[in-house]
Amino acid sequence: SYSYSDKYYATYTFRYDGSSNFGPKNRWAPFHSVAGSWRFTNEDFMSGVKGIFSNGKLRLGWGQTGNQNIGGYAWGASISKMETGLGMGYRQSNIANPYIKWETQEQFNIGLDLGLINNRIELTVDAYDKISRDMLMQMQLPSYMGTRGNGSSALAAPRGNFGTIDNKGIEFSITSHNFKRNNFTWDTELQVSFNKNTLEALDGTDAAYLEGYGQWSDVVSRSRVGESLYNYYGYKVAGVYQDLEDIKSWPKAEKYPADGKSFSRTNTVYPGDLKFEDISGPNGEPDGIINEYDRTNIGSPLPKFTFGLNNTFNYKNIDLTVFINGSYGNKVLNYMSRNLNNMESLWNNQLSMVTERARLQQVNESFTYPRTNSTGATVYNWFDDIDNVRVANPNATIPRAIQNDPNDNTRLSDRYIEDGSYLRVKNIVLGYNFDKKLVRKLHLETLRVYANVQNLVTLTKYSGFDPEIGVSTASVNVYGLDNGRYPSPQIYSFGLNLSF
Repeated sequence: SYSYSDKYYATYTFRYDGSSNFGPKNRWAPFHSVAGSWRFTNEDFMSGVKGIFSNGKLRLGWGQTGNQNIGGYAWGASISKMETGLGMGYRQSNIANPYIKWETQEQFNIGLDLGLINNRIELTVDAYDKISRDMLMQMQLPSYMGTRGNGSSALAAPRGNFGTIDNKGIEFSITSHNFKRNNFTWDTELQVSFNKNTLEALDGTDAAYLEGYGQWSDVVSRSRVGESLYNYYGYKVAGVYQDLEDIKSWPKAEKYPADGKSFSRTNTVYPGDLKFEDISGPNGEPDGIINEYDRTNIGSPLPKFTFGLNNTFNYKNIDLTVFINGSYGNKVLNYMSRNLNNMESLWNNQLSMVTERARLQQVNESFTYPRTNSTGATVYNWFDDIDNVRVANPNATIPRAIQNDPNDNTRLSDRYIEDGSYLRVKNIVLGYNFDKKLVRKLHLETLRVYANVQNLVTLTKYSGFDPEIGVSTASVNVYGLDNGRYPSPQIYSFGLNLSF
């Protein structure tokens, strides 16, 4: 470390780290960092503005750190128990990789610290570019390797070093001493963080991607090279089929009858089903067919920014703290809604929103049944007659009720993607510190009572229990998936602090 005249500072650090989380070949790795700063408010030319700028420092740094967070013996092949029809058995639980090594995180940073009006207002700004190389990630292997399916029997893919991720962002922190008079003070702290990440490389090819699963092998996210992480992956919904003409004029659904005529309410696409956008085909261009090539990026679970606001009030022996936090711009995949508003099963409970589903009505009440319709089929009820049905509520966003769901209306699509932005009154604490004279008579150092409320109010448009989802505990490469996550509880507590 070096400093000169309380103006110029420099630091250099070297680390040589070792971890038994890695195999014998790659246990050790070197890491460097260097930083410098300039306290410009101590320069002579700033003497005339000391009343305004009480403190000012410009910082610049570059550094490396290592990541070893893969768990013990993840480089080797471990054995786990497994129940079998012949009793307790043992199996290999993961594929080994003895060549795995340290992940390196390299960060450039520029920062500014300002103190204004005798430090009554303190501002800190940091801009950074953090690159993570040789990422410790689980490899994506084809299903025939036995690495997909039920976690109780699937063979875990090996950990490896094969990803590069770039995080760029800027963070603001403001502390303000707003008011101080007659035993009353009011202080405010505000933090706002903007971050954008990009998957720069993966296994040395631009065509690679990371998949995340919602349940079993159901793909819900795909992180592509050149895009941000954890993007939801599915279909875009363009509305609900209104009638036969609407079905014929739209790109052909997967359950479109081969002869173009034999429509069936229970076996083919039908009015009231969802119509999905024709995004792409095998050659990358729309091909007039709805199929797996039409899956695309349908939203990001990562917020545009997060924030926290803390206000502290003090009056004599009474103190009050109110903390508010939240995020803006992130999406949530409501996986619970996917299971509870589709009516494909006769036995599942449903959310009340299914009352707004697409409902069919008869177009021509003069038709008599049985009759032969334009497709040449004999039908016995108007609702089975493709010529005589249409949707009664054209603005419906929930598909018709039909067992077995021939159009696969429940496939992952943007109708399950919701705005996850929120503002939450996270914590309120009201306390009282007893007078020191009374405390001494009780042979104590301090005596304080307090009341605390956590998660008092949450303002959000999200229809689920809680918009603050975070990383999936069931699958890697998935973020912001609500599969019945227990919501943050509202907690009221009272306490007493004593020190002797």
